[in-house]
Amino acid sequence: MADIVALKAELGRLGTATELGFEAGGEAIERIKMLAEALEAANPTPVTTRADALLHGRWRLLYSSFGLQRDTTLARLAFNQLPKTAIHVDALWQEVDPATGLYDNVIDFSSADGPGINVTLGKYTADADQRLGVEFFASLVAPTTGSSVGRHQIELDTRKFPALYSDVTYLDADFRLNRGSFGNLYVLQLVDRTPTGWSRDL
Repeated sequence: MADIVALKAELGRLGTATELGFEAGGEAIERIKMLAEALEAANPTPVTTRADALLHGRWRLLYSSFGLQRDTTLARLAFNQLPKTAIHVDALWQEVDPATGLYDNVIDFSSADGPGINVTLGKYTADADQRLGVEFFASLVAPTTGSSVGRHQIELDTRKFPALYSDVTYLDADFRLNRGSFGNLYVLQLVDRTPTGWSRDL
């Protein structure tokens, strides 16, 4: 157990040191890969996709190899279907609810108009012991308190995208590793066992 605690702690530290992966260099990337593989080998939950009580919640992204830019635009987050408003990514989250299949990616951002959120609304099915089939179907933007960010919502044409999946390769009471369709690694930590649920109501 001590080894698992140490692996999780170091992954969290490296996530902070690399700015969630935005500033990850070669040496840090190799260390993160090694730590992730060691943690996966010690996975206490073999059938991760059916562990509903563990999956359920609001998860904070600690590290990603996806290659998202810290300074970007709303358009780049939504296949050029949102305004080209320049934003700075502040934090990333994922909300999962096995009861409804909710699988939302959430970005807190700041811009010249103030802070806001971008939510890519998704749903999932448990396709195998560790594989989730994922479909994202809409993207929305909303202001947060005191912001003049415009509210937008678009439907995504899923016919234009390949079938997506996410393998949950490690899962315990507060930590999760996912590997996506394109081989990217995601390190997430639970922050709240109950998803906010607000994303469907904006």
